[in-house]
Amino acid sequence: MTTGVNLQKNLETFLRHIDAIRDTLPMTMLLIQPYNKKANDDFKKFLKEGVEEIEDDNGKKRLLVKADESEKFETLERNASTSALANKIIPESLFVSLISQYDAFLTRLLRVIYEIKPDVLNGSERNLTFSQLVDMETIENAREYIIDKEIDTVLRKSHSEQFDYLEKLIGIKLRENLPIWKTFIEITERRNLLVHCDGVISNQYVKSCQEHKCNIDNIKVGDRLGVEPEYFSYAYKCLYEIATKLTHTIWRKLLVSDLKDADRELNDVCFHLISTNSFELADILLEFGCGQKRHFNDSLKNVFIINGALSKY
Repeated sequence: MTTGVNLQKNLETFLRHIDAIRDTLPMTMLLIQPYNKKANDDFKKFLKEGVEEIEDDNGKKRLLVKADESEKFETLERNASTSALANKIIPESLFVSLISQYDAFLTRLLRVIYEIKPDVLNGSERNLTFSQLVDMETIENAREYIIDKEIDTVLRKSHSEQFDYLEKLIGIKLRENLPIWKTFIEITERRNLLVHCDGVISNQYVKSCQEHKCNIDNIKVGDRLGVEPEYFSYAYKCLYEIATKLTHTIWRKLLVSDLKDADRELNDVCFHLISTNSFELADILLEFGCGQKRHFNDSLKNVFIINGALSKY
């Protein structure tokens, strides 16, 4: 299997996974709506029929539940509360899964880069003791150990630092002419908020977003960020664009002789987007394809141009 195919397989795996997550959200929300409605209706009905509203000595209104109805009240209230929480938790969990899929994509991408350029590991500062080398038995096992450690270190970095690492590794600037970069930083920082702070804005989130000039107007530390359907779609498109551009930039940089396959595979990605009416993403990636400094031939370049016109039409 050629390394170009490995790059494409990795991208294809990632795109299929985030497509699946994107499609899961509306289906899941649709499935929980009847349960949500029933739980709320049952609770409202109980409040109307089985609860008495009284006024205390201070003029405050309180709910009075009969002793033999208290257990039913607690059950219905819990059901209504749980169903309401699902409307918050499910979109946020699937959003976090999108970012997790990107991290898995990056792991595989690094392995392919090390396969294409095995010499980049020569500068690795990972040290092995003699006893470790003996236990590993072969140089190939030792190399796999070094790769695992290197990848583990990279994944512990921030997403911005990961791009720093990639740029140094392959000797190319990856963030030039990349307007979506600010969005990428914001969604990855929001993921951190949801995982570690239940979405409550921290000083770290604000600092990181300001450093990369993200649009975070009208928010402040202590506010809570969630994941609305429009934002979820926004994040999905961002990751789709970032992963595709990253893959094909690295492909063209490291495998100059593989332009034919690179052009064809990028055109296939774009045509799939047109076929599924994803015209916004198709426009962006076809512009990216047309703007490449080199193509395999004029015929494949013209496919980008024609598909670009078709998408805009």
